[in-house]
Amino acid sequence: MVECIRKAEPCELPELLQFYKTVCDAQALSPYSPSWHFGIYPAEEDLLDHLRAGEFTLLTLEERFAAAGVLAAGEDPIYADAAWPTVCPPDEVCVLHLFAVHPDFRRQGLSGRLLEALAAQAKSEGMRVLRLDVVTGNLPAERLYLRHGFQFAEEREVFYPDTGNISVRLFERVL
Repeated sequence: MVECIRKAEPCELPELLQFYKTVCDAQALSPYSPSWHFGIYPAEEDLLDHLRAGEFTLLTLEERFAAAGVLAAGEDPIYADAAWPTVCPPDEVCVLHLFAVHPDFRRQGLSGRLLEALAAQAKSEGMRVLRLDVVTGNLPAERLYLRHGFQFAEEREVFYPDTGNISVRLFERVL
């Protein structure tokens, strides 16, 4: 299979919407999920904003969207006051959002390959750390991040519009 990791283009919004709808629908079939609610998070306007900003990276297999993620520069205000292991200015921080693998392509190592490509991209852009959150209890995601050099920072409750208050675990990787 031909694999490609590349930036997504704004014209690909329809395919990206279908990708995330499928990912969200598949959450009902797994005890582990990010607890996303399609249409709220991810919402079409948010996806388009990330596309226009050039923040979306895709992993495609045979030109099908197999995995995707957003690499956003700057600290996320939701957890800017966290007890992060690495202290650095916000302009040296990037945050991973909307990281997902299409259900048809899971258990093939794609998440790790895309995660490494995103980390390399962040480093090449001068970032010192890559941060993210994982819904508490999503053990497969935690294992993935730990395998790829992330360390646990803290657990905290955050508020998201689609879920309300939810417990998340924060992870960081020094680049």
